[in-house]
Amino acid sequence: MDILEAYFEILSHFPGYERRKVQETMVGGVWDAFDNKRSLVVEAGTGSGKSFGYLIPAILQSSRPIVISTGTIALQEQLLFKDLPFLGESPGLRDLVENGEITVKLVKGRRNYVCIQKMLELERELEATSPQMRYLDFMKAELDGGWDGDRGNLDFAVAPDIWEEIQSDSDDCLGRRCRFYQENPYRLAREDLAKADIIIANHALYLQDLVAGQSLLPAHDVVIFDEAHNLKRYALNAFTGRIGKFATTKLLQKIRRRLKAVPEEYMVRLSQSEARVLHWLFQRFSSHSRGSFRLVPDPQFLEAVGIHVEILKEIHQWLTGINVNQLQLIESKLEADKLSVQKDKLMQQLEGLMTRWEFFMYEDPFAHDRVNWVEMDREKLYFELKSTPLNIAEMLGNSLWPEKTAILASATLAVNGSLDFCKLDLGLTDKADDLILESPFDYSRQCTLYIPDNMPDPNSFQFVIATAEQVEAILYRTDGRAFVLFTSGENMRRVADALIPRLPYPCKVQGELPRNRLIEWFKNEPNSVLFATATFWEGIDIPGESLSCVIMDKIPFSPPDDPVNQATIEYLKAQGRDWFADYVLPQATLRMKQGFGRLIRTHTDHGLVAILDPRIRTKGYGRRILRSLPDVRVIHDLDDYVLENLPEEAVY
Repeated sequence: MDILEAYFEILSHFPGYERRKVQETMVGGVWDAFDNKRSLVVEAGTGSGKSFGYLIPAILQSSRPIVISTGTIALQEQLLFKDLPFLGESPGLRDLVENGEITVKLVKGRRNYVCIQKMLELERELEATSPQMRYLDFMKAELDGGWDGDRGNLDFAVAPDIWEEIQSDSDDCLGRRCRFYQENPYRLAREDLAKADIIIANHALYLQDLVAGQSLLPAHDVVIFDEAHNLKRYALNAFTGRIGKFATTKLLQKIRRRLKAVPEEYMVRLSQSEARVLHWLFQRFSSHSRGSFRLVPDPQFLEAVGIHVEILKEIHQWLTGINVNQLQLIESKLEADKLSVQKDKLMQQLEGLMTRWEFFMYEDPFAHDRVNWVEMDREKLYFELKSTPLNIAEMLGNSLWPEKTAILASATLAVNGSLDFCKLDLGLTDKADDLILESPFDYSRQCTLYIPDNMPDPNSFQFVIATAEQVEAILYRTDGRAFVLFTSGENMRRVADALIPRLPYPCKVQGELPRNRLIEWFKNEPNSVLFATATFWEGIDIPGESLSCVIMDKIPFSPPDDPVNQATIEYLKAQGRDWFADYVLPQATLRMKQGFGRLIRTHTDHGLVAILDPRIRTKGYGRRILRSLPDVRVIHDLDDYVLENLPEEAVY
């Protein structure tokens, strides 16, 4: 098949179709990757039409199903409800596809579905007058009325504590031995999913599937990662081992509920050992009420963890010795088989818990190339231990890329005109081709970059004062209509507190409303100003005059107190690598590109980007970051930015 002929045949049926060379190049590159069964990393600048650039080759290639994984719900919705239906209307596409149609399904995680068995078990435990019974009665009635068991398809919100008890979970699933196997909502959803040509997933679920041995998604040979700049973050999260304060307690409660009560001796000893861990954490981090911290073990901590693991091993031995045929209340062979399966599942969960605890038994802070850290909340007496791999590139290089033909696409993957950092970071160095496609937007005409002179040291208090002065001056120049983006919540609050009382524009600060509601408020409120931090640097699409200015206070380096960031830097130093050039600077560059990319979303957008950090001019690395940004007009005096001098369509 000549892919470009097919591409033209599909799009030429739409009125107003115009050729887009950048998109054509991407279509050809993706098709070649499919044809050669070789992965491809693509940076496709904003406005290049990257979704059509991979969707058309994906629809026409022969491997089925194909998985498209995204980083945001917004992009999932765009693919499901806009892009794919639009392409499906083309007679040219129907002529090229066998049977004339493409089946598309959205995949959801297992825990979005109810487990009927667990729901009935909970019902038996509750009093008839319990308020929780109301939820169960509603859901049983909905199931009788045809509800598919998907939590998102209910007309009412189920309380989180109730749903946690009844959600489908592989740890508890009895499979074919469950008497509700035939009507199992998750199983039926999986069967439906297996019939799809294209499966829409998200990065979190896809990486969870990888960790679970690829048991969540149907077998597939081809995967497309859109918004691939976030793939590493999701991979780190998926491969992180976690132990919450109540992890052991919940498992023992499950053993009691499914089989029999755990001997009191074990319960007392586990409670004591957990208290020792909690005491050590609060003593070690006594000056902090909450936060995330590196774990550097000492003999006291190692002893507490060791005792905890030994008790878990004793419980495992006790559980192994339970003969389910001798348990009370067994009424049939079927019941005994069910208990046998449940016992096996519980033992697997106990073994997994012991494995996670064993991550914390080593004196070497880089044992098994991992970093151990903790999130804690002193007020709630809560902690969660976490162990994160430091070499995710090797893990992905061994477990994902050899098995799949993968397309990784994003508007921000290149650093200094190269995709080497992205490929190295994800373990794709020798396993993928690359392609960089420029945005079709005329940034030199549509955008001005303001870098003020004489800003103070960004780590000084004077910088906060100067930032407030600059932000105020800029907002008056652009008549509001701005995102003011900060690298820290503290500076955001200081500047917002100083400016909001005297600004004549509607203002909100991140945290006042949920993220989606803040975005809707900004779009609908004329001349509005939003003060925000990390999550608003990317993934937001506000075309038109509502957003005419993006202000960034500092170069977005990773927080120096982030435990994984700290450990990664130490790890790279120990290997003799240039930790700043190889790790810190490329990450900051990509975040800066993301922040910059909030402004120009269409060919008719115009506006101002401001970077207030003086290091962007005075440091060599700052100038390297600038070289990775679009080629725009740069000014150092706000008087040089005059709306009246912009093209006519940009004057609001």
